[in-house]
Amino acid sequence: MTDAQQRLAEVRAAISAVLKTGQRLRRADREIQLAELNSLRLLEKQYASDVAAEQAALQGRGRNRVSYMGI
Repeated sequence: MTDAQQRLAEVRAAISAVLKTGQRLRRADREIQLAELNSLRLLEKQYASDVAAEQAALQGRGRNRVSYMGI
């Protein structure tokens, strides 16, 4: 598993934890704020694109670097 795939798995696990337990945990007189769901969603999107780019590079289909000049 590559670093990008590992980070994506960790972010998805964190999203799952927030969805299951909520963003705030309260025990007796203590309260813990977990990561915000919106921030985790943005990270998931970024890491998913990183994984897709790695997979494309491994298959020999890197980014299209062709630029078309205007007439």
